[in-house]
Amino acid sequence: MDSNVAIKVKNLTKIYHIYDKPQDRLKEALNPFKKSYHNDFYALNGINFEIRKGETIGIIGENGAGKSTLLKIITGVLTQTMGEVDITGKIASLLELGAGFNSEMTGIENIYLNGTVMGFSSEEMDNRIDAIQKFADINEFIHHPVKMYSSGMFARLAFSVAINIEPDILIVDEALSVGDAAFQRKCFAKMEEIREKGATILFVSHSEGSIISFCDRAIWLNHGEQVLDGAPKIVTGLYLKHSSTAQLNKKNLLLEYQDIMTQESNSVKTVDKKLMNTDEFYNPELQSESEIYYEEKGVKISNVKITTIMGNKVNILKEGNEYIYSYDVDFLNECENLEFGMLIKTKDGIELGGALYPFKDKENHLFNNKKYVVLFKFKCLLNSGEYFFNAGVLGKQKDDFTYLHRILDAYIVKVITKNKNFTANVNFIENFEIKPLL
Repeated sequence: MDSNVAIKVKNLTKIYHIYDKPQDRLKEALNPFKKSYHNDFYALNGINFEIRKGETIGIIGENGAGKSTLLKIITGVLTQTMGEVDITGKIASLLELGAGFNSEMTGIENIYLNGTVMGFSSEEMDNRIDAIQKFADINEFIHHPVKMYSSGMFARLAFSVAINIEPDILIVDEALSVGDAAFQRKCFAKMEEIREKGATILFVSHSEGSIISFCDRAIWLNHGEQVLDGAPKIVTGLYLKHSSTAQLNKKNLLLEYQDIMTQESNSVKTVDKKLMNTDEFYNPELQSESEIYYEEKGVKISNVKITTIMGNKVNILKEGNEYIYSYDVDFLNECENLEFGMLIKTKDGIELGGALYPFKDKENHLFNNKKYVVLFKFKCLLNSGEYFFNAGVLGKQKDDFTYLHRILDAYIVKVITKNKNFTANVNFIENFEIKPLL
């Protein structure tokens, strides 16, 4: 295996035998003619990928897609039916926080117990104990049996033990969904720290925003099969679009992914000379090349644009000015109780803000084969950079509330600002002053 590869998975397959009745298992074991009484269930079917050292990879997919099975095989908890897994480096896994803890032992005792299981000597754990206690931050409870802990305290200790062994490879399976918001942010900060030190991270999450902002690549699993492996923003976008599709066509999805990637790489995003002008204007060369269109279900969105208050179409915006984001909606069928949405994202796909407005007329407004325009007035509080706008209409269909039509990355803008003290993406500071204290 290449020395720069941390994890290599080749034709990985995991098959479970499913029996209709418990006695069928015994009948199959004792049958002299090796008659089969089971059905094969493919938890994983022919998975292939490589993860290079220092990469952070996100795994996405619906429940039952095979994500946890994949991670358990990589960490050695499960054995594959077929295929190969090659690992280079020391692994720390956060599959089930606290697995292996003894409920009768104290927190301190469990720290040393887990260190021994991970292959560390008592002296090596002595060097780590202070960092583990500080990160867990459970105070005097560290000296009490863990059976007395709340779920949050238990999660803090378990994560702290796993994360402070300085692994070469970190495996995380939704472990960060536990605990309070401050603890979750603390966990991400620690993961970012070990990533900066060169660790490889394999990360499962149902949060598309976390996958986009934290990962270098995303791998989409569906019913045990590998659908896509590529840029997080595009893979998660296609996942959101097609995850409810009963039968996925992997070949068509790959072509759709490649088409978006090609358009993005060939598009001209800016014209530097024009941007010397600090006033808003429309640049025809600045086009969104990564649009993802949802299926139309009686509703169609078109003519997505941003205009000034005076009605001039623009895609170069000036920070601090007001604009109108709008799109036309054709109602092909009768619709009611709809919600109209918009969302602003960075070019990396991080969601910055948006709005969803339900129609709450007392008369229960009915949209009947007509065309309407939806308008959102907003003040541009964005820092310099490129941003994408989504558009979507939600409503009921067969008793399910779903998108009747949606366009991801429907419109792209570039924001210009002269404010050099403006940090991050959004400027929410309206005024700043310093006053002497009396």
